[in-house]
Amino acid sequence: MDDARAHRIGVNEALFRAVNEQIEGLNRRLDETDAMEVVCECGDGQCVERLPISMHDYERVRKDPRRFVIAPGHDVPEVETVLERHDRFHVVEKIHDVPERIAEETDPRS
Repeated sequence: MDDARAHRIGVNEALFRAVNEQIEGLNRRLDETDAMEVVCECGDGQCVERLPISMHDYERVRKDPRRFVIAPGHDVPEVETVLERHDRFHVVEKIHDVPERIAEETDPRS
């Protein structure tokens, strides 16, 4: 995979993560702390899938800036590996240096 495509994937994932952080913040303000629905954090800039996830699972994923919540089948093996498979979502971790660096540099929790 060329670095330009890897960069686009990393930027898209970071953007979707930022959106989900806003959704998570709204859920906390509304005291809806059991579950939430997030947008898929895959590298496809056109993806609009919404994924149900418990707040516990979401917080667990957010502890590592290289990890993202995606829809099943949306992984890009050249840049990430699937760590967890759940019915409605998967958790991936970046393994390619370009999207991994973007993920760490844009982590809103760091």
